[in-house]
Amino acid sequence: AARSGEESSLLRTASSGTDSGKNPGDSFFFCPPQSHQSQAYAVPLASPDAFEPVLASHPPGSEAVEQAIIVIHGAAREAENYFGDTVRIVASHNKQEGTVVVTPSWGEKICWAGDWTGGKPNHEVRNNTQAPYWTVKRPFLTTEARSWMFGGGSDHGARSFEILDSVVEWIEVNYPRLRRVVVTGFSAGGQYVQRWAALSPEGANGVTRSRGLPLRVIVG
Repeated sequence: AARSGEESSLLRTASSGTDSGKNPGDSFFFCPPQSHQSQAYAVPLASPDAFEPVLASHPPGSEAVEQAIIVIHGAAREAENYFGDTVRIVASHNKQEGTVVVTPSWGEKICWAGDWTGGKPNHEVRNNTQAPYWTVKRPFLTTEARSWMFGGGSDHGARSFEILDSVVEWIEVNYPRLRRVVVTGFSAGGQYVQRWAALSPEGANGVTRSRGLPLRVIVG
């Protein structure tokens, strides 16, 4: 999809370096998150009694947001690092007021909505709702352990490509003045995004399904 040079530079800079210092067997998914819990939200999923853990730089309902950047983490599931890095880079370009950064987490263990969000009120998701997870099996980079990268089903049943579809829809619903969506990933996240873009109904003809907003994909 078409993209500006500024967008590409911003997103490549945000994602670079986030995998450095990681061992192949490490997982950096934490529930509750070690940082940014005030920005942790539960996205309802079509799968019964399931939610997707996300970090979002603006609260749902914010009317200042015109652009969403969805950032997909790498194999080590370090969503908090990707989120923090991208938020800082967006701010360095003075784009933070009108841009919401949203980072889903593909966890490898059970996570409850109340733990993830710190018990924030949510009429769509109960605190005892469980997130999908993809169990890590040794060695870490086996096909089973990284099935989320290929749209695979979780231990809870939900499939990762369909989950990202739900995240896009959640963003469209919760940011009423949104004008465009960018989906990006780096390393394993970049592979995931490329496969999702080819197979998902989101982004067909370059627009989202729900509101017909421009949707761009940037792979790093």
